[in-house]
Amino acid sequence: MINILNKNKTYITLHGFTIAEVLITLGIIGIVAAMTLPSITAKINHIIAVNKLKKMYSTLSQAMLRACPEGDYSSLTFESSKIKDWYINYLKPQIKINKECYNTKGCWNSGTKYMNGAIASNASGVGSGFIAFDTVDGYFINMDGYLERDHDYVERVFGVNTQGDSLIVHVDINGNGKPNIIGKDVFVFVFSNKGFVPACKIKNDNEIKEDCSKNGNGICCFEKIIRNGWEIDKDNLW
Repeated sequence: MINILNKNKTYITLHGFTIAEVLITLGIIGIVAAMTLPSITAKINHIIAVNKLKKMYSTLSQAMLRACPEGDYSSLTFESSKIKDWYINYLKPQIKINKECYNTKGCWNSGTKYMNGAIASNASGVGSGFIAFDTVDGYFINMDGYLERDHDYVERVFGVNTQGDSLIVHVDINGNGKPNIIGKDVFVFVFSNKGFVPACKIKNDNEIKEDCSKNGNGICCFEKIIRNGWEIDKDNLW
């Protein structure tokens, strides 16, 4: 409270805040900010993650479509003797690549894990006879071919009812960054006569929920995100 002499030579009283009141107000503001900041940060991280996933899926889907030798998915063949030629002649021109590895170390994070903690990759990559590469967008991509005779295995494990050969594609959205866990920053797709689709496309919601959990493999998590309207559960956010 301050008394001021005005032009009529009478005092008027101005009411204001004391230092103590200002400090208390600032303290309250600080407490509220500390309480809300984590939720704001989580929301921002969620938006960033979703945008990265959408961009990755769109980019790879278009690249895979353009990489079909005859212009449609039915012409695909992924025999071990031909997969490298297909990659060099058809897929590689569609993607800006920094480095590539043919069944060797250097293009994939060793020790990539499933959500349940089991090891999903060897010291070089995922599968045998694989092709791995990293892109200018910061993605690590690992591709492993399966023949038509492996149809039942692909359907049972990766949840896509293929006809003919297929390509299992693991994408680490985070590159060299952690956690390197399938279902968090690593996602699984199947490229076949069905197109380039997320793993578990034909599985039901309960099967997907079970797989995309701390006790599962995480193979179905991208399909779960899509079915959830591009919402990522907090347990799956990297």
